Amino acid sequence: MVTTDNMGIFKEYDIRGTYPDEINEDNAFPISRAIATSLNGKKIFLGYDNRIGSLAIKDFVKKGLVESGSNVVDIGLGPIMIPAFASFTEKANGLCITASHNPAKYTGLLLYSKGITVTPEVIKKVYEKKKFSNQIGSLIEEDYYENYVSYITKGIKDVKLKVGIDSMGGSTTSIAPDVFNRLGCHVSLLHKKPDSKFYDKTPEPVRENAFELGQMVKKEKLDFGIQMDADGDRVAFVDENGDFIDPMAIAMIYIKYLKFKKIVATVACSSHFEELTDVTYSKVGRPNIERELLDKRFDFGVETSSHFYFARYYPFSDGLLGAVLMSDIIRKTKKKISELVNEFPKVYFDSKSISFTNEPERELKLKQIEKSAKNYGTVQKTDGIKIINEYGFMLFRKSNTEPMLRIYYEGKDERSFEKIRELTEAIIR
Repeated sequence: MVTTDNMGIFKEYDIRGTYPDEINEDNAFPISRAIATSLNGKKIFLGYDNRIGSLAIKDFVKKGLVESGSNVVDIGLGPIMIPAFASFTEKANGLCITASHNPAKYTGLLLYSKGITVTPEVIKKVYEKKKFSNQIGSLIEEDYYENYVSYITKGIKDVKLKVGIDSMGGSTTSIAPDVFNRLGCHVSLLHKKPDSKFYDKTPEPVRENAFELGQMVKKEKLDFGIQMDADGDRVAFVDENGDFIDPMAIAMIYIKYLKFKKIVATVACSSHFEELTDVTYSKVGRPNIERELLDKRFDFGVETSSHFYFARYYPFSDGLLGAVLMSDIIRKTKKKISELVNEFPKVYFDSKSISFTNEPERELKLKQIEKSAKNYGTVQKTDGIKIINEYGFMLFRKSNTEPMLRIYYEGKDERSFEKIRELTEAIIR
């Protein structure tokens, strides 16, 4: 059971923890009853990824939802975007059993309402009171896969590119090849089979995970490579030379070629966006971007972590949709992806993370940084501690999902970047 000792699984915008230590078959049932109670018996589309913990708890999640009044539509195994899409199009709720990009030992529950992330404060309060609804709901199975794939590929065909795909064994391993075959692409796969341990990788689409994909793209002379995270809502790319492309450069391609006039970017993002479009900055985290996109004041949302949000489709991020749109841009422009990247100023940007044993240890470090920050430039506190000076910026903020300190820094040019890097190291030393 969840106790006061591990209520830390209720994160800022989802419920997440290690399996079986923090989330397991025993507590998945009451947590799900709390979710259903907070929804007051409404319809909910349920999906799940292929993690060991996710597969272990899914039946207990279904039972908890039904026994507290939810009408559950089980749409099965797949990426997080499918329950999110179902919740958006059906104006209902969506729940995905997933732990996003976390290592294989994690699982969790992420709730959507009409395509917008539901933060778990209310669920946590219901759980703590242990007053669950005793209504009985229902359970049916439905395949929502075709609805989703038809939507993201509509009007895009005859792409005819040679594409390499690496889902790292995650929930898009089976779906991604079908999507790109429909577009008319020749598909080469790395890590061809689903793997609940993600081939012993931390399943993030980041530079250090892209080496094998880059080698395959170069060896097979493919047009570009696509790398997805475990639940499919993030995407990264390698070019035809096998080189990893910074997500900030990818965002600039989207901004120019999809003609985005107003965008929302998190405070960690590149300042080069301001040279291309009207930019509003927000806190890091999917709920912050989604809420900004809901009223369609913005065309596009972006995070440094390769989350891309396309408001003309829906408010949540979708790595497969991002890959489809990039393919179409390459088809229309008849340019290599490296040529598209080279149209923009070079981004001198990097990020890193520092892990801590516990939250108090991280808080102490953040207070030390805050105390010295004013010595290095102008300080902003929209989200964490952002320091801006003549060389560029540095940002220090807490991870919303793990006991980590996220660090981002950008220089205005190569020389400034080296100076910013030195200052960043000095601050965290």
